[in-house]
Amino acid sequence: MPQSLLQQASRSYRRRRFDLVIRLLESQIFRFRENPVFFYLLGCSCLRMGDLGGAESYLRRASQLRPQDPGTLLGMAAIHLKRAETEQALELWLEVAELDHGNRLAARGLELLRRAAAREDPQMLQDPRRVQALLPGVPFNPRTLVLPLAGLAAAALLAAGILLLPGYLPQRGGGSGRPEVREVRLAAGQPTMDPSLAAARYPLTERQIQESFERTKRYLLQFRDNLATREVNRILLSNASAYVKEKARLLSTFTRVPDFTTVRDAFSFREVAVDPPLHEGCYVVWRGKVANLEIAAESLSFDLLVGYESQQQLQGVLRVRSAFAAELTDGDAVEVLGRVDLASGEVALEAVSLHRLYATP
Repeated sequence: MPQSLLQQASRSYRRRRFDLVIRLLESQIFRFRENPVFFYLLGCSCLRMGDLGGAESYLRRASQLRPQDPGTLLGMAAIHLKRAETEQALELWLEVAELDHGNRLAARGLELLRRAAAREDPQMLQDPRRVQALLPGVPFNPRTLVLPLAGLAAAALLAAGILLLPGYLPQRGGGSGRPEVREVRLAAGQPTMDPSLAAARYPLTERQIQESFERTKRYLLQFRDNLATREVNRILLSNASAYVKEKARLLSTFTRVPDFTTVRDAFSFREVAVDPPLHEGCYVVWRGKVANLEIAAESLSFDLLVGYESQQQLQGVLRVRSAFAAELTDGDAVEVLGRVDLASGEVALEAVSLHRLYATP
């Protein structure tokens, strides 16, 4: 029975018998050709056995069958890292961080890239121990548990106590909470401009590229993440070299998702409408009325009539998508904190938080 074979492979994978997983599954590709779990197990097993070619082939198929799966993307990022393709690894870790906020492996990978860039030490990225720590996790196997539960509880309490110390709390304004930002620099011997991108959206001089990069760092140290994101976009849309753009993407990993109390420098609807690509990924706070509300099992979306919350002036209409539940009806006046998204080709918002301004009369 095909399913029992897959269950056997899953048990072997949990027991870290990756060679056995490969022997069990490689001859069964035709039977499981539409099963993403099959290709994920096979790809990750090849990755842990050092077969990068097989791992890439199987994980790409898993990604085709189940797009935007964090585990699959993490596996592909690890392959790129092993091949010293840091730009591709960076893009995949950023994608995972966006899909799965708080993903520890993505955060660990981004932190490794930041440290290597700060120290100008690419050899850090090939350290087997560090690379091993970035591979997709193996599901929990009770037989490997050696710490008593009491010890785990004590460790959790200790960690909680440490996190509550003043030195561990995020700081604002002074910039001392992000010391690693200062360590991300542009090396003198690396190219700043790409002559083939003379027709870029933002053609900048070498000095302007360097100034934009330094502004990004300054904004991050001041916790003005929206302004930093805008500067990163300016660099990515410019004629800056691939080296500079990779460093800019690295800086973008320092930004954090705000809430209504922490969001700063929120751009107006008019500012974003003038140049949407420059503001992609920025967080805004816009008011308006709800229209064309659609509620699914685990999400909702609606048109936001921006500026029309008091039915006086309509600035524009855009789609808002929310992955969390909210009690809304068409005609409600709301205030939305959201991330500017251009994936559909038009300005839309990925809602972070929202609330009704007042009940509809």
